[in-house]
Amino acid sequence: MARLAVENVSVSFGGIHALRDVSFDLESGAIVGLIGPNGAGKSTLLNCISGITRPTGGRVRLDGVVLSTLPPATVAGRGIGRVFQHPELVVELSVRENLMIACHRSLGYGLISELLKLPNVWAAERAAARRVDEVLDRLGLSESADLTIRNLPYGHRKLVDLGRALLMDIRFLLLDEPIAGLNESEVAKLRDLLLRVRRELGLGILVVEHNMPFVSGLCDRLVVLDLGHLIANGPPAKVLRDPKVMASYLGEDA
Repeated sequence: MARLAVENVSVSFGGIHALRDVSFDLESGAIVGLIGPNGAGKSTLLNCISGITRPTGGRVRLDGVVLSTLPPATVAGRGIGRVFQHPELVVELSVRENLMIACHRSLGYGLISELLKLPNVWAAERAAARRVDEVLDRLGLSESADLTIRNLPYGHRKLVDLGRALLMDIRFLLLDEPIAGLNESEVAKLRDLLLRVRRELGLGILVVEHNMPFVSGLCDRLVVLDLGHLIANGPPAKVLRDPKVMASYLGEDA
């Protein structure tokens, strides 16, 4: 079982402390919600885990290997996938072509082989196409495979972005406000999809989201940040009744 560990992570920008000694674990097959009011440090923490921001204190480890000093591409290669709030896709290409791009890193042949079109190139391309077809089917996008991203509804674009992450041989998935811009039906579909991905692939999933019904119905555990501090960590029902969490969201009077 893989284990992603955030250990006493702190981040300061000049005199501003975005994170202060934050620690928690995420294991394979678990879904953890990272919640907190605006400015709590959630995006900064995702940036630390994915290698975009280097902690000023503490570290992030994956199965004992320190990720905090590695560049984002290397962190991704270790099995950390991230889906941003707004999908960054090549809108002129089709759904299938966008997914094939995600397979490129793991195709396993060099420039010479590609130029000469050696047999291993064709074998790798066929294997990648099969993987893309599997992801299209898993995400319910098979009928949209040949549509360009430009002609795709926003909710489907977010699924394509998720599909790209799944094709990168990840062990942990970071989701940044995944239901932003989705309607009620799309939210329900995404929740069921994430539960199925967890069950079928055994991924550990970390979700940043403001929608409490969504995270409480999806997550095994909630981690709560407020002004860079971790103020709660536990099952959703317990955390959402915590006086510190209620005060953080609703104010001391509430």
